[in-house]
Amino acid sequence: MSITSVQIIDMFQIAYDTDKKLPSVYKQGASSMKFDIVHDSSDHNRWSKQPIKTVATSREIEIYEFCLFYLGPLMSVDERKLVWARTLNAPWHWIGKNILHCSRHTAKKRYLEVIRMLRMRVSISEELMKKLPKI
Repeated sequence: MSITSVQIIDMFQIAYDTDKKLPSVYKQGASSMKFDIVHDSSDHNRWSKQPIKTVATSREIEIYEFCLFYLGPLMSVDERKLVWARTLNAPWHWIGKNILHCSRHTAKKRYLEVIRMLRMRVSISEELMKKLPKI
């Protein structure tokens, strides 16, 4: 089994989407609101118009952990910032100006080099290939 650069980019995108789906560490204001609870019809979610929050699947969490714990340490700090900024759909000129301090063309070249480097390191390592989640 081999992995392509597009699959690595997709894995980082799935990891970003999964991070948004995971629950927050703590609920804001939970400690201060326990004495100010007012019971009304909105307690049963009748009037709440908030969109339904979907939960991350086990496959998405597996990809998320693979990106954080196995692909992340293979990159330098600037490379990690570059990859995650591009996953957030940051424009190339912003990445070049604020992260890499170069032109947008050079930023894109470096991004593609990082993705190729990750693909090669995963392909070479049997340990990473075994731990590679199915996409």
